[in-house]
Amino acid sequence: MGIDPALLERRLDELYVIGAEPDGGAYRPLYGPAWATAVERVERWLKDAGLRTRRDAVGNLWGRAEGTDGGKSIVTGSHIDTVRHGGRLDGALGIVAGLTAVESLLKAKGKPRRTLEVVAICEEEGSRFATNFWGSRAITGTIDSADPEIAAAMRERGLDPARIATAARDDIDTFVELHIEQGAVLESSGTPLAVVSAIVGTAQLEVTVSGQPDHAGTTPMDLRRDALAGAAAMLHAIESIAKSLGKPAVATVGKLAVEPDQINVVPGMVVFTIDLRHSDLGGRRALEERIRSLCTTISQERRLGIAIRTLQEKPPVAMHPDVRALLARAAKECGVQATEMVSGAGHDAQILAARCKVGMLFVPSIGGRSHCPEEATSPKHLELGTRVLTKSLEMLAY
Repeated sequence: MGIDPALLERRLDELYVIGAEPDGGAYRPLYGPAWATAVERVERWLKDAGLRTRRDAVGNLWGRAEGTDGGKSIVTGSHIDTVRHGGRLDGALGIVAGLTAVESLLKAKGKPRRTLEVVAICEEEGSRFATNFWGSRAITGTIDSADPEIAAAMRERGLDPARIATAARDDIDTFVELHIEQGAVLESSGTPLAVVSAIVGTAQLEVTVSGQPDHAGTTPMDLRRDALAGAAAMLHAIESIAKSLGKPAVATVGKLAVEPDQINVVPGMVVFTIDLRHSDLGGRRALEERIRSLCTTISQERRLGIAIRTLQEKPPVAMHPDVRALLARAAKECGVQATEMVSGAGHDAQILAARCKVGMLFVPSIGGRSHCPEEATSPKHLELGTRVLTKSLEMLAY
């Protein structure tokens, strides 16, 4: 299929300037003005490509090319929202490449045998409300209601929160998404393309370490119950445990707060978070159990109190084996031997897997950068990924 790389780049540029921030990057929060403008832009492109468009109850945008045989749809796309200071490609690539692929197929081969759809999912990032995967959760029918703040934002966009349940779909056969890796594995290995085998399971914990705030000058070291010193030992242990378990286990402490936060006071309390990820549920649980056990031991040795609570937990999700095999064949037909890899980041595919077969393709991220203005992928890899996506959709729908 003929892919126009210049058109691909131009559309990515057009989306990127929508919500551009003065200090770099773009921000398209759910139901905000920039988000609405971006949805309108994509809808115009879908219509220009000859697709029939509609918006569902939460604002997911669908472009549809009806198949001659009817049946369940083959869907491609990604999310249109961004994090603050987001990059040019996260989410946007899946939408633009999906549109480019379907547009190319319709021009070259005409009406598909199976219905083809491109979706711009309204939200995935959770960067405005606590709504991660809002769009895909609506598609799978797992949203019960919207809280008052989200409901008000929906109404501002002409959406009725009472109709959220109508966004659910049970007529999707396969969802395929092209995405940047958001890490440096592909670039470091010189691999141009990967078929995702699974999306890691996550657990997010909050740890509260309690000691005793005392005067920094009058309290000898052996009499201190320093919550920060204890937390520091825990942080070192968390890193060591993840390293000892090996890939794909990862553990990250991303937030830390100290009280009373005074230069001349021994810290009396520390609260920090831990983000745990692993592609195997047993492996993720083993990682968590070892971290909980060692942090508890450290607290006891240092006469500190400790409380650990789970903030969020998601199981790992395997991509469908048939779709993985098809994506690998499509890559081979396009002249590339795709590797397989586990996604360390979350994606809409892990939610949609509850309702349909799912598969993902990754292209390299330069320097492994993502969720920042420096996010980039070489044009040749963007074109390759789009060509393989096109071939995959052809194999599925024609």
